[in-house]
Amino acid sequence: MNEWKKVFSKVSGLNEFNEEYRNFQRNFFRGNSEVELDNNGRFLIPKPLLRHAQIDKDVIVVGLGNRIELWNPDLYEKFLIKDQQEFAKLAEKYLGNEPDQADKK
Repeated sequence: MNEWKKVFSKVSGLNEFNEEYRNFQRNFFRGNSEVELDNNGRFLIPKPLLRHAQIDKDVIVVGLGNRIELWNPDLYEKFLIKDQQEFAKLAEKYLGNEPDQADKK
């Protein structure tokens, strides 16, 4: 929840008199849903989010450090980088040894 509070604070702290910021806030917050765990520690994914993710039966849960993503398995496969050279270039760009390497490219 702390990670969400950080992001929430950044987005809600944008200047509400700036039209571009308001539009971003409106779109950022439109899909938010608070869910509660049942007695078995489970939660239901709200139907609008299932429709948005095009999930009807199977789901892939992807851990991304401080968050998770839920994917329709077919759509997830389309977003994966298949070319290992492309992946290696991205790894070098973002994880290379030079401290500001990502900023230079």
